[in-house]
Amino acid sequence: MVSKYLHIALRYPTPIRVSFQSPLSLSRFEQSMTIAISHIRTASNAQTTWNMKRISSFLYFLSNVALSSGQLRGLQSLSPEDTVTISSPGGCSGEQEAYIDIFKSSTTSLVAPTILLLPGGAYNLIDDIVEDIVPQYINGGYNVAVLYYRLPRSATTQSWLVCSDPWEAIEDVSSAMEVLDDNSQQYNIDTSQIVLSGFSAGAHLTALYSSFCERKDLCPRAQVLHFPFLEKGSKLFCSDVGSAFLNTQDYDDCNPTSLVDAATPPTILYHAEGDTIVPTNQMTDFVTAFGEENTAYEYYEVPNGGHYLVPFSQVAAISGGNLTSTGTYASLVDRALNLPTPSCVRCDDIPTNWMTNNDKTCDNSSWHINNKCNDDTNWVVERYCRASCFEAGRGYPNEICCPKKEVVVEEECIECTDTPTPWMLNNVKTCSDSTSSIESNCNETPWWTSNSYCQKSCYDAGRGYDGVVCCV
Repeated sequence: MVSKYLHIALRYPTPIRVSFQSPLSLSRFEQSMTIAISHIRTASNAQTTWNMKRISSFLYFLSNVALSSGQLRGLQSLSPEDTVTISSPGGCSGEQEAYIDIFKSSTTSLVAPTILLLPGGAYNLIDDIVEDIVPQYINGGYNVAVLYYRLPRSATTQSWLVCSDPWEAIEDVSSAMEVLDDNSQQYNIDTSQIVLSGFSAGAHLTALYSSFCERKDLCPRAQVLHFPFLEKGSKLFCSDVGSAFLNTQDYDDCNPTSLVDAATPPTILYHAEGDTIVPTNQMTDFVTAFGEENTAYEYYEVPNGGHYLVPFSQVAAISGGNLTSTGTYASLVDRALNLPTPSCVRCDDIPTNWMTNNDKTCDNSSWHINNKCNDDTNWVVERYCRASCFEAGRGYPNEICCPKKEVVVEEECIECTDTPTPWMLNNVKTCSDSTSSIESNCNETPWWTSNSYCQKSCYDAGRGYDGVVCCV
């Protein structure tokens, strides 16, 4: 039997106590073991070489004991078809490897839509949503690939710091999509029907990936976002390694709310009013962005609840008839796949090898753009210079590139003065009551410009000086 508290002593002088839940879920078990190993590695002397084979053997023995006691819920019934390592070591420890567990649909042996599931855990753990949600998905007719991405925060020490490059996780999503695309026949995957489903940090990661994805074969058909970790996740991704991410103030470049555009895939959003980790106002701002970009979405906000999934009947109750109380969370994926696709796609501008070797880009290779693009079979296959070809009216078949989203750069304002000219002073005038002078001078008169006369009044009249933005 697995006791409620377990002491691990592998030639380590201080026992590590790990608290287990009951019944104990597999992911929580693995998570607790990972934390225990992390403690051992952290506290061990730098000269000591730990025998990881011994640790692995111990964990294997422990899992068998737990299995015999029936405390590892779902371990035997939820067995992946395959496990694929998709990254080099990284993460905070430098030893984390991203991998995917692949499960085939339980309702069909034919090619099926596939869900790439990104669990949450605040970017320092992977939570146990897997055992709850995967059965719902595979029983709903979907293949499922669960991505265990590399984590940029520590679960044990200084969790407020970014301890590795968070963008490794984006690379992991891309690599997972590539594995699914390259091995679609082996896993019965319909590559045109791959949906990203994320929870908390995994939902932020999902939305961020979808905001930057440009390769058609690696972009999702749709996405389902459950209580996305919007603000904190965005701050983390826009922070330097080693910094306290909550102090980051400039994080729009990593914020899915700021990145919604015409190419954002159809999206289903789920949230509960009682969620204190992701307040409702963050979700409503996100939803507003979808509306402003005319992007297809549905938003389900349930009363009460928290940062977790409520019984699905509660979601159905507020769905306006879109969902049924007998359904499961797989129904949200069904809804996502039924939403209209974007009318355009994000287009990259990848140069040919020749361009790269000759320090050329798509922008400055006009001869290639005018003579290649959709007239060259190799270019059509490889999709070189997609954006430049499209802008030149030579885009590839069945592809409309979205216009680049304009980035509004707010200029820094200053407190402007309103210094009158000598003539105004001699005639007891001020800038505000010298309308004719403002209309005929300001930025059109060198003498005024060099002395910045009536700076505020000129700005208010739309005749401000170059490079000067007055604060309102």
